[in-house]
Amino acid sequence: MRVAMIIEAWEPIWGGGQVHVYETCKRLVEHGVEIDLYVMALKDKDGNVYNKYEELFGGKFRIIRVGFPKPFTFLNRVVWIFEVMWAVLSNHKKTPYLLIHAHANLPGLPAKILSRLLSVPVVYTVHGSGIEALKRMYGEGIKSRILYLFEVFLQRKIKYDIEITVDRRFLRYDNVNNPIYIPNGVDIEKFDGVNVPKSKMAKILFVGRIHPQKGLRYLVEAIKKIKKEFEKNIDAVVIVGGSTEWTNEEKMIRTLIKKWSLEKYFIFKGKLPEKELLKEYKSSTLFVLPSLFEGMPLTLLEAWASNLPVIATRVGENPYLIKHRYNGWLVEPGNVNELAEILKEVLNTPRRKLEIVGKRGYKIVKRRYTWDRVAEKTLEIYKSIKGDENGE
Repeated sequence: MRVAMIIEAWEPIWGGGQVHVYETCKRLVEHGVEIDLYVMALKDKDGNVYNKYEELFGGKFRIIRVGFPKPFTFLNRVVWIFEVMWAVLSNHKKTPYLLIHAHANLPGLPAKILSRLLSVPVVYTVHGSGIEALKRMYGEGIKSRILYLFEVFLQRKIKYDIEITVDRRFLRYDNVNNPIYIPNGVDIEKFDGVNVPKSKMAKILFVGRIHPQKGLRYLVEAIKKIKKEFEKNIDAVVIVGGSTEWTNEEKMIRTLIKKWSLEKYFIFKGKLPEKELLKEYKSSTLFVLPSLFEGMPLTLLEAWASNLPVIATRVGENPYLIKHRYNGWLVEPGNVNELAEILKEVLNTPRRKLEIVGKRGYKIVKRRYTWDRVAEKTLEIYKSIKGDENGE
């Protein structure tokens, strides 16, 4: 089975959607699927170019960076729609694809058009819907309205052969499709293989893009509120993440940290190699994800794979995963006072009780959320829409 897969962002931008695609493709090729992954050729703010063609896993997984290298802006993404359609059409003439699989928002549009042009089925995976958080992120202006209409159109108005969601809350929306729920996974063996000492004082960890969606500013404000009470107990708040796309948000957050004299608490480490990231998880005492919206955050699964207690917002898949005060804590998105109170509660909890909370999360991910299961369910969908049990 030969598949054209489409997602816009790839290195140097890296998040949950990219991890999902990579880990799933890695396993699909073991089942005889050949995948051409079409992504944007990118250029970061320092002028570094990411346009390399790659062949992985014996040449069965090919990463095709399409277009002239450019920054990841909305206008460039629109231009890329035409570039990626031309690339897929050209390669399909050489060796036909049996189906197209698009991920995240914008790729749904070129994938649907290509499906019609090539008379092949299209699968579309939604990695999260930010409709409810748009006004909080961008205000009441025209930008929020345009993004709202655009997201509703892509995710709920276009009819795909199969639509997949990683987030059960998405199933509540009116939709011309009948989405299938397939959760994300985690490679728990990677985490089990890392042993590092825990910080003696509380080390709070945030992992994610520095973007309004992730709500990092609310964590900064919450730490400000509890600063005096916990200045002898908090070792650091470690920020792992960021990309060339979100420079303005990071500048704003750093400005707030300086304004409130919180510099000694916050450490920005940027994007880390996998081994270093695993060490950060395993050495921390608490994971916080104050997002305004999510699909199914991989970082939450990774925190639990590290036996970490977690604080997260009631968005996306989180309320289905977290039982409040049992395997983590839930707070309302954007509610700084509630986040500060929960932080105080958690930081006042004895370390041994926090470890029990983290272990409950670990048991959940080990039992239910693996990339092997994600790949198997995805392959079942591929075979079902092709009507071919052998997937050939």
